[in-house]
Amino acid sequence: MLPKHVMDLMPIDASHMKPITMTAKDYDGTPRPIIGSINIDLVIDPQLFLVTLQVMDIHHSYTMLLERPWIYATSSIVSSLH
Repeated sequence: MLPKHVMDLMPIDASHMKPITMTAKDYDGTPRPIIGSINIDLVIDPQLFLVTLQVMDIHHSYTMLLERPWIYATSSIVSSLH
């Protein structure tokens, strides 16, 4: 999940975004449309990962949400691997 205002700050070409006709529920249960999905290269030193993110026009405290399988593949949060 990638908020649109965060994507606008990144050096990403938005023309590569693929439109999606889906909605997702916000934390309060409000349905929010997904603008599209975009594949980006995410560097977690020393590895490079191709990540597909859904872009939404939301304003939250996070800058990006990554799914669990990706986090496990990077061993980013060791305590969650047990």
